[in-house]
Amino acid sequence: MPIIIIVAAAAMSWWSARVSSAVEQHVRDEVLQLIPQIQSNPEIVSEFVVNPVLLEPVSKTFSDISRAWSGDKKDLRVTVSTGDNPNYGDGTATHVAIVGIGEHARFGLRILCDDKDSPMFIAGIWTP
Repeated sequence: MPIIIIVAAAAMSWWSARVSSAVEQHVRDEVLQLIPQIQSNPEIVSEFVVNPVLLEPVSKTFSDISRAWSGDKKDLRVTVSTGDNPNYGDGTATHVAIVGIGEHARFGLRILCDDKDSPMFIAGIWTP
């Protein structure tokens, strides 16, 4: 019986880590795609924010990074972690994405995204 419990716990842990990693990669890919999309069409921001109050700060921040970015995806860094940012969030975000150019972090996003097939929404933004 203890062996069954250990095997079941290991399987659940492996599956959970695999799913979490897939969602983090999905969020990373969405943010990477969003930057050039906003650069070419700033109005698209309204499709990704959960609160209209975020329209202006998100648009401005993404415009700022678009101007500073060379356009080479190798220069753009998006680091995604599960959970919310305790300094800027209220615990409702599913992920946090830190966006930077090279090694310099430019801003952070509070993200809502439940699985790798779900759309990503921006629930907050801050600059470190």
